[in-house]
Amino acid sequence: MYWTVWLALGLFAIGELGKRAQSPRRAEPRWAWRCSALGVLLMLTHIMLAMALRHGWSHAAAMAATARQTQAVFGLDWGGGVYVNYLFVAAWTAELVVWRRAPARHASRGPALTWLLRAFYLIVIANAGIVFAVGWRRMAGAAIVALLLMAWRPRS
Repeated sequence: MYWTVWLALGLFAIGELGKRAQSPRRAEPRWAWRCSALGVLLMLTHIMLAMALRHGWSHAAAMAATARQTQAVFGLDWGGGVYVNYLFVAAWTAELVVWRRAPARHASRGPALTWLLRAFYLIVIANAGIVFAVGWRRMAGAAIVALLLMAWRPRS
């Protein structure tokens, strides 16, 4: 089950690297969108597997498990991280749709929206991949975060 989320996040980061070639006058490489889209599909697969195998298709069970993890890490009994994950997938999917259907609009959107989305993605991925992860997963999360920071570094 875990391989789906790690591949998804890795493909997200690779897609973000591909966006560096994008500008209002030049389209990004096609592989970048495809990597990101495959990442969304794998993320949705991960959510379905987690709901089926870990939580018995119970949203309440998923919220309770998330609350236990959040309590253990932050001392806060809060299961709302489930909704944050749903928002992450929704934002990623919406961005993919705009990227595909209106690439010029996507490439020329304002920097405030771009950096707001990047900050949100980074917070979610760093928390999931570094703060809550253990063992090899924490190293994978750190590598994905480093790849994203490299992809998002300002152009000179």
